[in-house]
Amino acid sequence: MLIRAGWAVAAAMIGLALTLTIVAAQATDFDSSYKTGPAEANQDDVITYTIVALNAGEAKAGVVLTDPVPRGAAYVPASCVYRRQTGGTQPCGPPPDLWEEDFAADDCITTTFAVRVTEGSMGWPLVNCAYLRWDGNRREMCITTILNPHAFVYLPVILRNFSTLPDLRIASLTVEPAGPSMGQTVAITIVVQNAGAGAAGPFWVDFYDNPDPPPTRANQPFDSLCPSPEDCYGIAWYVEDGLEAGQSVTLSSLQGYLPEYSRWPGYFVSSGVHEVYAFADTWNDAVWYGAVLEQNEGLDNRYGPVFVNVVPGAGGWSVEWDAQDFVTPRRPDRP
Repeated sequence: MLIRAGWAVAAAMIGLALTLTIVAAQATDFDSSYKTGPAEANQDDVITYTIVALNAGEAKAGVVLTDPVPRGAAYVPASCVYRRQTGGTQPCGPPPDLWEEDFAADDCITTTFAVRVTEGSMGWPLVNCAYLRWDGNRREMCITTILNPHAFVYLPVILRNFSTLPDLRIASLTVEPAGPSMGQTVAITIVVQNAGAGAAGPFWVDFYDNPDPPPTRANQPFDSLCPSPEDCYGIAWYVEDGLEAGQSVTLSSLQGYLPEYSRWPGYFVSSGVHEVYAFADTWNDAVWYGAVLEQNEGLDNRYGPVFVNVVPGAGGWSVEWDAQDFVTPRRPDRP
């Protein structure tokens, strides 16, 4: 949650206008890069992740590799090493900042590090994501490891009136100006669908503006993934009625969201390219899967990145915010 004291954010700028929305990741020279790791692990296992950074294009300077260790695991000290196609290994890390290097054309760097599994059989799946960053771009590479898959012995059962699980998905995320009469106000529209065969109870949905890193699982509300307290913007909705199987709901930044759990002045406060996401079922800290147990969890609940280019427009204005307005309270867990 956001913790701040005694500061105020002042934004004095030219009016901002949206000029481009792309519902796709930007093409990069590192598209062939990848990450590997185990599909399953048990408590106390030591597992190794491997990240292969491949530059298929022209030379790039100042490329950074980061990899936050997920909840449910602990970094093994001094286990991070990396090497190029020729030459010996070098130490790196500790996570999340692994290294910063220059890449020649057709260059390749392989990085490995180890973690120890700390969660028990009812813990979170380990969703571990590595990020290559260069020239304002980012490539995300994720691996999901199921914990303690053989911890239980399953016996044949006969079920009566069996209800299959729901499956919450973000069907669409659009960002556009709200109309000439509303000046710089931005309309963010998110459509959430229950693609499963069972009903979903109440759940949270979050919109993220430039999260770092992007969300990968439940219990990562927007204000937990901010690059800094001063640069933290997002929106939270609570879908109190849930969704029946096949049903969808449309959420808007113009109405219906909860201001006390959001930090959103109605527009993007800075120009440039914004990387935005939406995530369904973002909060229920009592369990790893959020408020709704689904057929698919984690990245299946996420939509994005969507890239929005915000450029100066006509008309000048300024606004000040009281920091107290943006102290986000802890969200209640689902009853």
